[in-house]
Amino acid sequence: MLTVQVIRKEAIRFRELLEKCDPSKTYLVPDSFPVESCRLASMLLSFHFLKLWPELELKGVSGVTGKNDAITHYWLELDDIVIDITGDQYNVIRTSKLNEAIVKNRPFVPVHIAHINGSYLYDLFSIKGKWRLTSGFPTIGDDFIDQMECDYRQLLR
Repeated sequence: MLTVQVIRKEAIRFRELLEKCDPSKTYLVPDSFPVESCRLASMLLSFHFLKLWPELELKGVSGVTGKNDAITHYWLELDDIVIDITGDQYNVIRTSKLNEAIVKNRPFVPVHIAHINGSYLYDLFSIKGKWRLTSGFPTIGDDFIDQMECDYRQLLR
């Protein structure tokens, strides 16, 4: 059975792989990781989860906040559990680029796993959209799937 503890363990392990990778050898992991990496890192994590557990149905969640919704974030959800592996980017982004609510909630942990009703994400961000992520990624273009596959192999080396 897939428990919160198992999800947390795999998310932490995957975050460590992202931190240790050589960004010059990956398409989707930039030098600035975790800054401005939330969507790509979450997609790679969804790829990893769906390799381990092909029957899962994840959601990719896009949130916005700040003046003109200029501050964005992206994370995964599995049922009522949020999985965020890049929230700590808000610890290093300059205060002047953030809003008061985010600054007040610093420091953020590298891996945030919580039930939706216990997560700060829904307090800090308005949800802009949610996308179904399932095995084979039927709603995503082949080019991007190929990039995820390539990076995933690189990360696991």
